[in-house]
Amino acid sequence: MMLRAQIQVTDNQGVARSYDGNGALFVAFEEHFDISIMEMGENPRMTHVYWLGYEAARRQNQHDGLDFKQWLDAGHNVEFEVDENPLDEQATPSS
Repeated sequence: MMLRAQIQVTDNQGVARSYDGNGALFVAFEEHFDISIMEMGENPRMTHVYWLGYEAARRQNQHDGLDFKQWLDAGHNVEFEVDENPLDEQATPSS
């Protein structure tokens, strides 16, 4: 199973940063919330979307040293866009 997503985080100054959703981020989501990342599409919650934005920024050390609640209070906005056809590209076989 392959999931691709783009996460855009905009801070309260209007500075936007984009992050590629990846396996490590999605596994962290599943461990944190104890649900499949695929369930997010069926029943999205704002907490899930904003946590993914925070975690993506934190992993790049672009979270201003804030914890999740502080980061939310700082006024960040998160947009999460899933690639609806992630398996359209052919996988390159490895040896």
